[in-house]
Amino acid sequence: MNAFWRMTGFALILVTGAATLAALHIRSQRDLALAKERYLENSQAASRATAKTVEDSLRAIYENVRTLTYLPSVQNLDRHGTNLGEEGRATIQQIYNNLANNVSISEVYFLPLDFDPDRFDPVTRKLEEPILQFDQLIVNARARTDASSAKKLATLDNQSLTRPPEEVETYEYHELARQLAWLKANYPTSSNIEGLNVPIIGTKELITCDNTDFIHSGNDADRSGFILSVPVFAADGSLRGSVSAIMLTSALRKLLPSADYVIVNADYGFESDQHRLSTSLAADTSSFTAPDPKLIYSEVIPLSLNDPRSAWRLWAGFPNSRFENDVDVQSVRQFELASYAATAIVTLLALVCWYAIGRTMSMQTEAAETLERRVDERTAEIQHLATHDILTGLPNRKLLADTMDEALRSLRDAEKLAVHCIDLDRFKPVNDTLGHPVGDELLRAVAARLKQQAGETAMVARVGGDEFTILQLLFDDDDQAGGLASRVIHALSGEFSIQGHTINIGSSIGIAVFPEDGQSSEVLIRNADLALYKAKMEGRGTCRSFEPGMDARLQERRQLEAELAVAVADNQFVLHYQPLHEAMTSKLTGFEALVRWNHPRLGLLAPSEFIHLSEETGVIDALGEWILRQACSDAAQWPLPVKVAVNLSPIQFKQQGLPLQVAAALAASSLMPSRLELEITESVLLAHNEHTIETLHSLRDLGVGIAMDDFGTGYSSLSYLRSFPFNRIKIDRSFVSLMCESSESRAIVKAVADLGSTLGMTTTAEGVETEDQYRLAKENGCTDVQGWLFGRPMPASELAAFFEAPHALTA
Repeated sequence: MNAFWRMTGFALILVTGAATLAALHIRSQRDLALAKERYLENSQAASRATAKTVEDSLRAIYENVRTLTYLPSVQNLDRHGTNLGEEGRATIQQIYNNLANNVSISEVYFLPLDFDPDRFDPVTRKLEEPILQFDQLIVNARARTDASSAKKLATLDNQSLTRPPEEVETYEYHELARQLAWLKANYPTSSNIEGLNVPIIGTKELITCDNTDFIHSGNDADRSGFILSVPVFAADGSLRGSVSAIMLTSALRKLLPSADYVIVNADYGFESDQHRLSTSLAADTSSFTAPDPKLIYSEVIPLSLNDPRSAWRLWAGFPNSRFENDVDVQSVRQFELASYAATAIVTLLALVCWYAIGRTMSMQTEAAETLERRVDERTAEIQHLATHDILTGLPNRKLLADTMDEALRSLRDAEKLAVHCIDLDRFKPVNDTLGHPVGDELLRAVAARLKQQAGETAMVARVGGDEFTILQLLFDDDDQAGGLASRVIHALSGEFSIQGHTINIGSSIGIAVFPEDGQSSEVLIRNADLALYKAKMEGRGTCRSFEPGMDARLQERRQLEAELAVAVADNQFVLHYQPLHEAMTSKLTGFEALVRWNHPRLGLLAPSEFIHLSEETGVIDALGEWILRQACSDAAQWPLPVKVAVNLSPIQFKQQGLPLQVAAALAASSLMPSRLELEITESVLLAHNEHTIETLHSLRDLGVGIAMDDFGTGYSSLSYLRSFPFNRIKIDRSFVSLMCESSESRAIVKAVADLGSTLGMTTTAEGVETEDQYRLAKENGCTDVQGWLFGRPMPASELAAFFEAPHALTA
C-alpha cells in the first residue's frame, strides 16, 4: 500500500469522527445554556434574600439606637450621667440588651455635644469619656452619681467599676468625636429632619474592644468593627449629642451565608470580608462597587439605611467553579464527555487498525532511518563534549589550544591576536558559604556576561574552576585589548542575583599579544598568566599587560614563598622591641614586640616585606604563635611592671584556638597576664561577626590588655569602641607627624585622647620623633608616647643594659 491510499484512509476516518464530535458539541452547548439560565435565576434569588437579611439587621440597629435618642432619660442627661434614675437605667439597659443579643452590638455610647477625648475631666481625674457606655451602664452609673454628689471632688473607687481604669478603651473615642463634629456642622437642629427620618452615619473599619467579655470571663478581646452614630436632639430641637453603636465586623460576617458576599461602603472604605473571598474570584473586585463581569454571577445590591454620607451595598460574586459544580451542569458535562470519549475511542481504533496495516509495510525502512539519525546525533554530542565545558557550554582548554594554533597560522600581516587570562576574585568564598550549586550557577552567569562582552571577533573559553580565557583578534594598533579587558572587569564587578542571593565578585585580567609577547600558543598563555599574577598582586580588579621582567619577579616571589614556609622551623625570625613611655613623666611602661626575618640570603627584612606574604600563604598562624611565645618569654625576664605588646594579624582571629595559644604562651613563660597587651587593627572588627567579639572577650577574660592599633586609618568607626571595651587606643603616626604643621591633626589627636579619657582607655601617640611632637602629644591629652625620640626597635640582647642603666625607666 502506497502513501496516497494510507493518507486517504486516515482522512476519511478523521472527517467522520470530527463530524460526530461537532454534532455532540452543538447539543451539549444547548443543554448547558439552559442549565446556566436556571443557575442564574437561583443565584439572584439567594443574593436578594441575603441582602434582605443584612438590611433588616442594619435597620434593627438604626431603629434601636434611634429609640435611645428619643428617651427623655437620655436627652436630659447631665455631663457625668448623675441624674439617670432607676427607671431610665432599666429602659436604656433593656434596649442595649436587645441590641447586643439580637444584632451583636459590641458597645453603645452617649456623647455630649462638647465631648473631647483629649481633655482632662476634673471629676473623674482622667481623660474625658462618653457620658454612658451602655454595656456597663447599670454597674457604673451609681458610682459616677456617688462621686459627683460628694461634698468635694473625689476619685472614683476602682473597685466599684467592672474593670480597672486602664481597661476602659479610649482609642475609638477620637472617631466618635469626629462623627459628633460632623453632626454639629450638618445637623445643628432637628429642623432639617422629617418625622422619624433621623440620619445615621458610619465610619471606616477600626480596631475596637468588646469589653462585655471582660465582665463575664475577665478576658479582653480586641476586634475590628465600625461605628454607627445617631444625633440626639433636645426638646427645643437643638443638637444635644449623639448615641453611637459599635458593630463588630465579625457580626456582619455571621449575616453572610458564605464568602461569596461582601458588605461594602465605598465612601468609608469598608469591606466586611474581602480577605476570605474565594481565590478563584477575579483580582479586580477589590473595590466591590460594581459587578465583576469575569464571574458567572455578580451583582451589587443597594441596602436601605438612612446614611446621608454614604451608601451601603451588598456585593455578591459566585465563582465559575460554583457553576461548574452544579448538578445540572455536571450532568450535561458528563454526558458530553462520555459521548466525546466514545467517539474518540471508535475513531482511534479505526486509525490504529488502518495505521497497523501501513506501518507493517514500512517499519523496516523507518527503523533503519531512525538508527542512522541516532548515530549521527550521538556522534555530534560526543564531539561537542570533547571540546566544550559541560557546566558553561564554553570551549574547553583543548578547543582553545586548537583554535589558537589555527588562528596563529592564518593571521594576516596587519592582524594580531590577544590572549586574556581572566581569574574571578572572591569566588571561593561563594562556594564555601553558599554551596557548589550556587557557585555553578554563578559560573554560568559569568560565562554569559563574558560572551556578551567578547562579541563576534573574540572567543571565550573556560580553562579551570574560576579561570577563563578570551582570544581576541586585533585589526589595528588601537588599544582594543585594553578596552575589552576594561569592559569585562566592569561587567563582572556588577551584582549577580543567584537563587535569591546578591553576590558581588570581580575579576583580574592578564594580557599577552602576538607577536610581541610570544610566537606560540604555549608562550602566549604563560605570559598572559604572568600578567594575571601581577594584576592580582596589585590589588585585584585590575588589568595588566605582559612585560619582559614579570617572569623574573614571579620567580623571586615564589622563591620567597618557599623560603618563608621553612623560616619558622629554622628559627630565622627575631624580635626587636621599641619602648613605650608615659607622656607626663617619661617613665618607661613597656615595649612593643616587632618581628624581623633574619633571611640567610637577603639579610634582615622588615615586617612590611613578608607579613602580607605570610598571611596569603598561611604561614602567619605558625609565625604568630612563635611571636607570642618568644615575646612572653623575653618579657618574663624584665623588671616589674614593664609590659610587652604583641601585634595580632586579622588572619589569626579566624582560628578557633587563639585564646588557648595566648594562655599557653603565658603559662610557658610564667608571665603575669596583666603584663601582656595584644594589639589589633580596625580591619579585625570590620567583619564585626560574632566569632570575633567572642574571641576578644575570651582574651580579656584571660586578664590580658587589648589595644586598637593605628586608630584612624581607613575603617575607623566609633561603633568599634562601643562594641568592645578596649584598654588602649594607639593614634596612628600619620596624625602625630603633622601635629606641628596642621591644626586639623592636633584637633583629631585631642578628640581621640578626650574620647579615650571618657571611655576609661589610655591613648598612645605613635611615631613621636621630635620634642615639639612630644610636647603637643602631652598638651592634647595623650597618656603614653612611642617613637624614635624615645628609642628605635632594638634586639632583646640590648634591653638588659637598658634596664641596668640609671635612666632605664625614663626617657
